[in-house]
Amino acid sequence: MQLVKRALGVLRIVADSDGGVTLRELATQLDIPLSSMHRLIAVLEESKCLGRSSANRTYFLGPAARRFVADNHMAQPLSSPHPTVGELWRKTGGTVSVTELLGEQAVCTMVLQSDRPLRLFTQYGQSMPMHAAACARVLLADQPETLARRVLRRQPLTSFTRNTPGTVESVCARFEKIRRCGYETSLAELDEGVFVAAAPVRFSTGRTRAAVAVTVPLSAVLTETSRRALIETVVEAAAEVSLDLGYVSLAA
Repeated sequence: MQLVKRALGVLRIVADSDGGVTLRELATQLDIPLSSMHRLIAVLEESKCLGRSSANRTYFLGPAARRFVADNHMAQPLSSPHPTVGELWRKTGGTVSVTELLGEQAVCTMVLQSDRPLRLFTQYGQSMPMHAAACARVLLADQPETLARRVLRRQPLTSFTRNTPGTVESVCARFEKIRRCGYETSLAELDEGVFVAAAPVRFSTGRTRAAVAVTVPLSAVLTETSRRALIETVVEAAAEVSLDLGYVSLAA
């Protein structure tokens, strides 16, 4: 029983923190020996209830915990499928995913798999490459550029395909367009033979809450018209979820 109480205490503290919490801070606040806290944290990390920033070693809620702990700004975590996300999956027939920024990692917190046979990097709980994934770039575009550059420099810019952006500059060059147009695309940049459209889900404050993405085979969107139609569908779905979170566009 004591272990359960300690674990719940850790989750409560981390959930209330915007900037993450260190191991020592958790041990101090809960009056738990550092060695005992270390073992408890290891279990919570393994179960994906906690995630750790590789940059400053602070802890944030992981994708599993977000199924149970609501964000202060929303009625339910996005890892619980929003009806609009389910409808997006039915409309497009593609793989639909939700990605959230946990610390300095873009973590896939929900996936609705397509019936089409696709070999995808995207999996539930997967940390998405910040430079190569459209959803991750959507999240980074909402951050201060100094922070975005720091995150990119700390991660390997792996070439997944011949189209993968290879430099920090080439990734950062996309941010202005993402902010202006309200979406990002990927043309076989992370997975061969696929097209991805991603759009931001926003808080009432206008800050990006998550990124919703649809992945389809390139063969399904060979024309500019078909790609545009998919992008518009994703953007509309993200806007509907944002509306439920209290977001109202200034252009509305």
